[in-house]
Amino acid sequence: MLIDRMENIHYYAPLLPNLEKGLEAISNLKKKGEFAPGRYDFDGGFFKVENGTTKSFEEGTYEAHKKYIDVQIIEEGSEEIAWDTLEELTESISYNEEKDAARYTGDFAHQIKITKGMFWAAFPWDGHRPGAHSKEEQNYTKIILKLPFKA
Repeated sequence: MLIDRMENIHYYAPLLPNLEKGLEAISNLKKKGEFAPGRYDFDGGFFKVENGTTKSFEEGTYEAHKKYIDVQIIEEGSEEIAWDTLEELTESISYNEEKDAARYTGDFAHQIKITKGMFWAAFPWDGHRPGAHSKEEQNYTKIILKLPFKA
């Protein structure tokens, strides 16, 4: 898992296939003033714009993906995330190829707050619990950038 500030995201391009194409597609959408929630495809992946309110960690499960690397960028507000390796988690819902997701249970020992101007990236071996809070609800607008993963 990667966690950093947006001003450093370009340094991770060697690890994140099609990152530059995705960031360009996001920038172009913002320039058009069409930054509405929804899914947007680009050559080399897709991204979603999502507005939401966090839920307590206990209300959710970890997830992991096989086909895509999740790069989540907080545009407004904040969220807390939890992370652990898949080896430390217990699969609760088997991998669904159509949704590119499996669900896992485990404790939420590794938590961090992600605020406006930050991003995080989860690879296929990273169990992650996004959109959560430990104490108080938080509102957010974020971009979920899906970049193809090839082992």
